[in-house]
Amino acid sequence: MGRWHRAVERRIEESVPAWTHLRPSAFAANTRWWAGQVRAGDAVRGAYGALPTLLLHEADIAAVAVRALTEGGHTGAAYALTGPEVLTQAQQVRIIGEVLGRPLRWEELSRDAARQRLLADDGFPDTFVDPLLDGYAQMMTAPRPTVTGTVEAVTGAPARTYRQWVAEHAADFV
Repeated sequence: MGRWHRAVERRIEESVPAWTHLRPSAFAANTRWWAGQVRAGDAVRGAYGALPTLLLHEADIAAVAVRALTEGGHTGAAYALTGPEVLTQAQQVRIIGEVLGRPLRWEELSRDAARQRLLADDGFPDTFVDPLLDGYAQMMTAPRPTVTGTVEAVTGAPARTYRQWVAEHAADFV
């Protein structure tokens, strides 16, 4: 995915005189994929529960974009945007439960079981199932992701936490 994004960035750099790239980490909103499981019970089932990720609130992406578009000094910058904390998928599920006021747990599935679950989900694109699981497997063996301070450096405000995102979107899970 990163190589594809970089190829698009190169095309932009070659075609316009002024550009700024925003490189967001994983979107907190992606965890809405679990909403049906949360509504249906006390467990979220999937592969790679120990996968460490940097979830980013969409409002932080927007805040950086507004600054880049309305202030000088951002031309030619490539901003790596992350949330303020590294959380595993299992920790993310626990946080959803804490915000909702009920215990939730991660239930680890084998890759094959997770693949079948995703393929059976009409809301999840079949063509993305294997790339997603392949990417997760690679990320499990990669160095732990690193928090950047870019959101705060650009906007003057710290990046929002995943807990804040869940609190703002709790209705999506009930």
